[in-house]
Amino acid sequence: MPAYVIGWPIEHSRSPAMLNAAFAHLGIAATMERRAVAPDDLAGFLRSTPALGMSVTIPHKEAALALADDATADARAIGAANCLEFRDGKVIAHNTDAPGFSDSLGFTPRRAIVLGAGGAARAIAYALRRSNVAVVGRRPAIWTASHAWSELPALLRDADLLVDCTSAELHPGGELDVRLDELPHGATVATLIYHHRTRLLERAAALGYSTLDGRGMLVHQGARALTIWTGFPAPIDVMSRALDDSLIRNA
Repeated sequence: MPAYVIGWPIEHSRSPAMLNAAFAHLGIAATMERRAVAPDDLAGFLRSTPALGMSVTIPHKEAALALADDATADARAIGAANCLEFRDGKVIAHNTDAPGFSDSLGFTPRRAIVLGAGGAARAIAYALRRSNVAVVGRRPAIWTASHAWSELPALLRDADLLVDCTSAELHPGGELDVRLDELPHGATVATLIYHHRTRLLERAAALGYSTLDGRGMLVHQGARALTIWTGFPAPIDVMSRALDDSLIRNA
């Protein structure tokens, strides 16, 4: 039975490469396929498509939670789902983005800035909830007491982590207008984008900041999803190599 990664658009997703490598390594007779699903078609797709499981990406994470029959406590608290389990005729919503980001980050920030107002930003803010987190949106986020974009320069002066959860640089050529030189020395700049090097990370590296792209988070959230769907421990190294190989082939 296939698994799917669904979004709108979806062509950029490399989840099939790493999940298919994991299935093959574990001897599981399954494959992951991309499916471009328009927002108006999401409910019908979830109800009519047999699947081992589904990974959910932009712009469906909040809608997927609302459409699910049940959800984990973390998914409810975050308000978004990136992983759907199909069990006993029901759709169960999970969020593996938050622990996947924590798995990939490797340190606990003192003060973090999360840029964005959507489902990905919700997950990252939740993952960083034990730190002092400020959410800054280009549009107001109704799920948190967010800060206006005009407040960002002042907030950056006391941050040791900046995470871009927006779609501004999802496609090559896009650019996010952030004054990185306001960050203190030693700060880390991260993005959830993994399929190309973003201008944000290029500018951060040029200024001497540590950088983190979205590859580690993608691998770890996918590993947790695989375990939810199959019960098997995920082969992290196999998935990571497959993702890197896919990115090189499609560079």
